[in-house]
Amino acid sequence: MRKGMTRICSLAACVAMALSLSACGDKATDEPEYADETAMSVIAEGFEKRSDKIDELVAKNEDTSTTKNRRLYVQTELDNDKPLKDARFKDSQMQEDVISYINKLEDTMTLLKTSSPNSDDFASQWSSIYDERSKLLKKFVDDYGLTVGEQYQDSLDELLVNGADVAENDAIDEAIRGLVSGVTFEKTDDGYGSFTYSAVIQNTTNYDFSDVGILLALYDAQGVKVEETYANTSSWRRGESVRFEAFSSTDAATMKPSVDYYDVAD
Repeated sequence: MRKGMTRICSLAACVAMALSLSACGDKATDEPEYADETAMSVIAEGFEKRSDKIDELVAKNEDTSTTKNRRLYVQTELDNDKPLKDARFKDSQMQEDVISYINKLEDTMTLLKTSSPNSDDFASQWSSIYDERSKLLKKFVDDYGLTVGEQYQDSLDELLVNGADVAENDAIDEAIRGLVSGVTFEKTDDGYGSFTYSAVIQNTTNYDFSDVGILLALYDAQGVKVEETYANTSSWRRGESVRFEAFSSTDAATMKPSVDYYDVAD
């Protein structure tokens, strides 16, 4: 009887093990496929295909700046990269960046389909998309190890230089706007219906600014904007505190400052 029990127990153990292995196999099969490891290779392939298409046009002595040809090489890259938009990623930031890049390609196609190159705003929109694409490619290289074939490196480097400039300009813009956005301007009644609005602001950024203009929106007690006035300075060095003053005949209940213009000092 003891041998029979031992045999039964052994069979039960084998069945349990088989079920366990089967469950593990199902789990491995059900494991979703992630694009993290291949995404940059896909982006690189799309970049290279776009470059190849441009080279083909140049070899035929065709103008690569026509709407028709621009649509041709942008669509080539988009067709290659678009499947990544629906792919799964473990790294949510990478996914967001990849989708943003594909969105820029789609924005380019929309611009080419809906706007004439001769329209007033086409050049600025094209340039804006170019800048954002450059910045994302710079991030792909720095954060995710994007590489391209040697013959495409010069084209990529040109975009990376622009992307670095765009990123730096964005950082500067964010820095100065951060200085001003939360500042409270104090109101002084100068008499005879005149008011001075002033605030002392320290430049805590790593940048020196010149010709800075702050737009001060003035609102009444009902929250209605009554007037806009300006406070400015010709120089604002890092670490320096500057008193910004604006003048108005409006007795404002609230004030909202924002940066209207500025230059970065040499």
